[in-house]
Amino acid sequence: MHTHALETALTLYESDTYTLSMAAQQAGVEESRLVDCLARRGIDTTETAPEDAETAGRAIAD
Repeated sequence: MHTHALETALTLYESDTYTLSMAAQQAGVEESRLVDCLARRGIDTTETAPEDAETAGRAIAD
């Protein structure tokens, strides 16, 4: 595993650019390994579906 690839994947996941599976593929690790790395960094691993994100955005705006 390349540290740079993992760091890049973590950053892209945290910024909602990549899904969990995309980030794992970028890092060259299993999703479970990526979840462990995210948890150690305090990064939330619950993904929000696009329609949920839109609804949440409207609720915050109200």
